[in-house]
Amino acid sequence: MAKKKSTTDALDQINRTLAKTERAQAELQQSLAAEGAALDASFKAIAEPPPATRDEKRTARLVAAVKDKTNKAHRVAVDLGGGSIAQASTELINLGVRALGRWSPDGWFGQNSDFMQGAPHFILGLGIYIAEMASRKNMEMPSTTREVISEASKLFGQLGFSNLVRTLRVRYGDGKQKDLDMQALAAEKAELERRLRALQQGGQPPR
Repeated sequence: MAKKKSTTDALDQINRTLAKTERAQAELQQSLAAEGAALDASFKAIAEPPPATRDEKRTARLVAAVKDKTNKAHRVAVDLGGGSIAQASTELINLGVRALGRWSPDGWFGQNSDFMQGAPHFILGLGIYIAEMASRKNMEMPSTTREVISEASKLFGQLGFSNLVRTLRVRYGDGKQKDLDMQALAAEKAELERRLRALQQGGQPPR
């Protein structure tokens, strides 16, 4: 009976030992699996770049837009497009201004048609250019249409300023010439009056 009991105890001991061994083995396998997952995650983090943040994505888009806006074909299109619009609009407007001046030569428009071929262009072009630049968003490249408008308004204002300065220079020169002519006429008038007085006195006019 004692021998049977000792055999049973030995079997129970073996079963408990096996159970502990199985639990330890299961825990070891779980630990190995967790460590393997951690190693895989670390490897992926090293091998793959971290996802770009919002600011990094925005910066990347801005860099790409800058490259697109600064290539040669784009710059030629913007410069030629804006310049052509500014030159053509200036010439057409000035053609109309000269026609109105010829239609009413004695009116205010006719007397100031030279100013009207420069001052409005300068004011309008400068106003559009400042408004376009002020309405641009920071950290965002303007569209091609806005670039053409900006270039055209800038050149339109510069052409108007050039015409305005030329008008002022011509009028200043004409004013100086008019003063000289008036002085010459005054001198001639004084000389004629002097001769007239001499004739009225019965003498010979001095030479």
